[in-house]
Amino acid sequence: MQIKQSEDFVSRNRTIKHNHLYLVDDGQGNVPYQNGSGMGLYHLDTRFLSCFEIKLQNTDPIPLLSSTDLGYMSTIVFTNGELEAFTEDGTPLQLPAETIQLKRETVLYGLQFERYWLINYYPKPIQINLAFTFDADFKDMFEIRSIVPPCEDKQRPPMVDDTSEKPILIFTHKDRSGRHLQTGIRFLDLQPEITVVGNPTTVVYSMLLQPREPVTFNYEIQTIVNDKMMNSGNIEASVSGMDEALSLLNFRTKRFHGDMTTFYSDNDDFNEMMSRNQKDMNMLMTHTDEGSYVAAGIPWYVALFGRDSLITSRFAMILNPSIGRESLKILAKHQGVKHDPLREEEPGKILHELRVGELARLKQIPHTPYYGSVDATPLFIITLYDYFKWTNDCDTLIELWPNAIKAMEWIDTNLQLHKLGYSTYGLKCENGILQQGWKDSHDSVMNAAGIVGVPPIALSEVQAYVYMAKQRLAELSNIMDDRALRQRLRLEAQEFRRRFNEDFWVESLDYCALGMDTEGDLFDVVATNPGHGLEGGIFYQDKAEKVVERLMAPDMFSGWGIRTLSADATAYNPMSYHNGTIWPHDNALVARGFAEMNRPDLVAQVFTGLFESARHMHYRRLPELFCGFRKEEGKEGDPPVRYAVACSPQAWAAAAMYSLIQSMLNIIPDAPNKTLRIKSPMLPPFLNRLQVNNLHVGQASVDLDFRRADSTDLVTVDVRNRQGELEIIITL
Repeated sequence: MQIKQSEDFVSRNRTIKHNHLYLVDDGQGNVPYQNGSGMGLYHLDTRFLSCFEIKLQNTDPIPLLSSTDLGYMSTIVFTNGELEAFTEDGTPLQLPAETIQLKRETVLYGLQFERYWLINYYPKPIQINLAFTFDADFKDMFEIRSIVPPCEDKQRPPMVDDTSEKPILIFTHKDRSGRHLQTGIRFLDLQPEITVVGNPTTVVYSMLLQPREPVTFNYEIQTIVNDKMMNSGNIEASVSGMDEALSLLNFRTKRFHGDMTTFYSDNDDFNEMMSRNQKDMNMLMTHTDEGSYVAAGIPWYVALFGRDSLITSRFAMILNPSIGRESLKILAKHQGVKHDPLREEEPGKILHELRVGELARLKQIPHTPYYGSVDATPLFIITLYDYFKWTNDCDTLIELWPNAIKAMEWIDTNLQLHKLGYSTYGLKCENGILQQGWKDSHDSVMNAAGIVGVPPIALSEVQAYVYMAKQRLAELSNIMDDRALRQRLRLEAQEFRRRFNEDFWVESLDYCALGMDTEGDLFDVVATNPGHGLEGGIFYQDKAEKVVERLMAPDMFSGWGIRTLSADATAYNPMSYHNGTIWPHDNALVARGFAEMNRPDLVAQVFTGLFESARHMHYRRLPELFCGFRKEEGKEGDPPVRYAVACSPQAWAAAAMYSLIQSMLNIIPDAPNKTLRIKSPMLPPFLNRLQVNNLHVGQASVDLDFRRADSTDLVTVDVRNRQGELEIIITL
């Protein structure tokens, strides 16, 4: 959904996360008071800390290092500018710059652990104050995103519980759903002076720093609901403090990465990018009592999404298919069972988004869960098929088979709503989403004149997903020994394909329409939507070739990636959310079709554009999207332009590179037949060697070494360390 914000969510902002708890702060580790850019400490769609500001002797400390590399831990090293301090006897002292080292470490594990070190490099003892300012507004995420009007002021003066040796500063709020929310800041060793005047509240540590003798202190920030700390569930073990939490997090992270396929090349930037993608996938993994899923993105989308989880899972099959299994299972638990227009729920439909904050509990938003997505349901079937082809996991197939059948029943029912028999969406509830494909901003569907489409609308990529779902479910029906279903679905898919090629083709463009309205009129613009249909084969060969050619024309391919909308379109805007920007996951979906069309050269071209983009990004991390301005060849100082409020990290952007690697190397798993096919692999110009290690297909695993042969486009493949029964068929 498009975000409305009064301030930019700029690239310098930092994020760390563990499960549902995540922190967004600025480059200095601060959460500015009354910030409008979404910074804060969040838990389950509620902001529990809305202000955190640090002052060293009433001045801003100067950051020397700022790292969130691990994803669940932040490290910042500061020093001082010139400031006035005091000697041991209280005499004023003009302290030179770069005299004090201040180090801050933050770890998230059920709560926020904070640790500070201060070291004085002045030759004499000095007295100095370190002050922290805190506030908690307990706002719902949908208020912060300005999707709903702001509620009345929730702030109440905090209180101090000093009945124990470790005092706690407590911010309290009782929300309108009856929940009692608290943010508790517990001071563990050095005891600060706490001044409670109102909101915000300042806490001051007054210290005498001896030369070169470090001073260390700790505190914890707890999120509490109905007098229960939020880390006291079944998912996170109780820990004694930061050190134990960090040790446990490091152990679990090592185990997570140990189960993954690894990618290593002769290009250091590429290796850094792939390492970052894997760390981001670990950070975005969210474990709950009812299952695990990949959160869609930080800061706006730390929640269960249908479309995002499924596309991310498809991309990450080459990394670890279990991500897909967990996503499928948790989505199956929330599959629609009844007709509820207020949430757009229908039997068999897969959810769009699940929220659990105050507004969801009050039913002021429909996300409990909300089902306003037309593509998540066919994607559920497609993802189940992909998972089975990678794993041959018959137990999971049998478990989820009833859900797949219900999903197809929803698809067939939905097809009947359009007079020409196409899958459509239409807004059914007041607070729902108008456009319900992946391009879900209100103005993302338009005709050549730029007139925005009004639902019901049938999107071209959704028809391709429906075709794929019928084909894929037909194949799975063979495994499930339901030949009648297999035959019916294949016939339906064949007829659907015939009609689609006739009805969606725009002769004046010689290209497929973005979509169709309820009367059969086409949205006649050149967009990436039809490119998603290349993978499943819905286009006839001649039309598929024209779609491929058009997508790589200069008005679509910017040099950094493929734009969502042609630069020649009336509605084109390279800074809009969906009408001309570049989305890594959109490019990856199109590239899967290029691979199916036996055009690994085009996959490599898209891959190169996105890689060059990532080289300009912090941590080599691709964001949710970036602007669609053309790349100026030969101008090294002209980087891709960021989109102001893009999520970073974002799940399907992090996973997109895995899909692009699979497409470029043309790796085709067939676990039921214990076979792995590699067809005409290609490496991009910036790689001469790529190792794919610990690749799992069914119960087998293998290491693959791809090498460029003598400065040509020919790529050789060495097979190593094959474990288990797996036939590998390589066609060069």
